[in-house]
Amino acid sequence: MSSSKEPMRLDREDLYSPKVDAFLEERDALSRDRAEVAPTSLFFRIVYASWFYLAVAGGLGAFIAWSVLEPFIDDQALHRGENVLIALLFFPTVAGSIGLFLGLIDGIMCHNLQRAFTCALVGLGVGFGLGLVSTIAAGLIFAMMRQIVSAIGPKLLPGQGPRGFAFLVLMMGRGAAWAVAGIPAGIGQGIALKEKKVTMNGLLGGVLGGLLGGLLFDPIALMVGGLEATLSRAIGFTVIGVLVGLFVGLVEQWTKTAWLIMRAGPLAGKQFVVYRNPTVLGSSPKADLYLFKDADIEPRHALIHNLGGRYEIEDCNTPSGTFVNGKPVQRQLLHPGDQVELGKTVLEFALREAK
Repeated sequence: MSSSKEPMRLDREDLYSPKVDAFLEERDALSRDRAEVAPTSLFFRIVYASWFYLAVAGGLGAFIAWSVLEPFIDDQALHRGENVLIALLFFPTVAGSIGLFLGLIDGIMCHNLQRAFTCALVGLGVGFGLGLVSTIAAGLIFAMMRQIVSAIGPKLLPGQGPRGFAFLVLMMGRGAAWAVAGIPAGIGQGIALKEKKVTMNGLLGGVLGGLLGGLLFDPIALMVGGLEATLSRAIGFTVIGVLVGLFVGLVEQWTKTAWLIMRAGPLAGKQFVVYRNPTVLGSSPKADLYLFKDADIEPRHALIHNLGGRYEIEDCNTPSGTFVNGKPVQRQLLHPGDQVELGKTVLEFALREAK
């Protein structure tokens, strides 16, 4: 057996072996300056959570729409069948404003102004346009439920509301109507991004948000009392905006399959759901995952391919390269917990395993 102190000798064949080149590349990769990965604080984990910032944006959009239209609402005129145009425009305006703010905040949180402008504009148009159609459908649903309430409840004096089981039916009717009316508020972003899954998430979020917002409207009106429903509308519409945004974000979390968590970079703590196939990572605002403020990242730096539930990253022949767990890769399968490095940005890959 040779001594451990015996010097290692390389022959000509070893010197020109591809294994030597691979070893040298790996050594250079390990010796390069790597981005420092620090634990993300609870504050930033909440702020960058889509359910949080979408809920805030949805509530703000709904409140602004209410504050614009409320001065034109006359409850007495509505009871007399007048002021119908304002009543007809209320839901489309609220839905359009919610859609505008949801699209706007998503782009802002990604520091992508181009995306923010596009999603906001489409969200406003889709919310208002489809809101007109959904308002008619919601009105028919609510009118039928009011007929049922009138049939099962005692005859009431003007200004009095139903009680007992009739009140519960009224709540259910308004909840069903608002669930339909809430759909346009949630789907604008998906339509703007041309992503079917994002659209479906928004649709479900809009339905759930509208349903809960509608169910809360009449109890709120009962608590604040009075014939004037100003406060009830303010709280009710703001709640529907908050809930639409909240559920759009929650549905995204419930249905996501693969995502990237930024561990080091300007948006450390934010999650990016992998929707498209392939998903483009780069410094261009047109990239699916926009990585800004990093000179080492190319406009189209790397691609993530969905291979039937398995995800693979591919470097786009970039000068600075793409690294997985510190090693340079050209194309490699990703596993949960893998650290993907592009320039000074570190992304952790996460995958929900199929049951």
